[in-house]
Amino acid sequence: MTWSVAALVVLAVALVAPRRLRQGRQGRSAKSPSERAPAVHGDGAPSRALQPEERQQPSPSKSCPVCLFEYPTGNRFCVRDGAELMEGHSAMSSAQGMICPTCRRGYPFDSSYCPEDADELVPYGLYGAASSTRPLVRLDAHKICPECGIRHASAHLFCGEDGTELVVVN
Repeated sequence: MTWSVAALVVLAVALVAPRRLRQGRQGRSAKSPSERAPAVHGDGAPSRALQPEERQQPSPSKSCPVCLFEYPTGNRFCVRDGAELMEGHSAMSSAQGMICPTCRRGYPFDSSYCPEDADELVPYGLYGAASSTRPLVRLDAHKICPECGIRHASAHLFCGEDGTELVVVN
């Protein structure tokens, strides 16, 4: 009984808090520039407002449809699961994908079996939580792509250029 009341309170807070946060943001952005307080530098002099062309545009990036990690536009494949990166929209709007526990390749969320190993896929979040099933990685080891020869950090599993599984360099 007590836990159900606590769960209802948590659920109510989770539903109300985002709405109030959005309302607070809308209220602040609705103010005209003359109503806002001028920004002041550390020396006490007011700073000038940035013109629209001076504002920094968000840097373009690609995101992995499986693990939802974002990369700069230089990579074509995710270094965590080898999935091809998606461009143009944030992966946060899509569902997290599936991963093969044998070869560690990532697949879309609607896949069931790995075409490489015929092994059943697991959700990426569950695979990440089961860290005891992963082989230990030496922290001082470096990896290299056997296809293109680019060196990678020891934590990377796949090449960001061509999606090939990396091998440890002795």
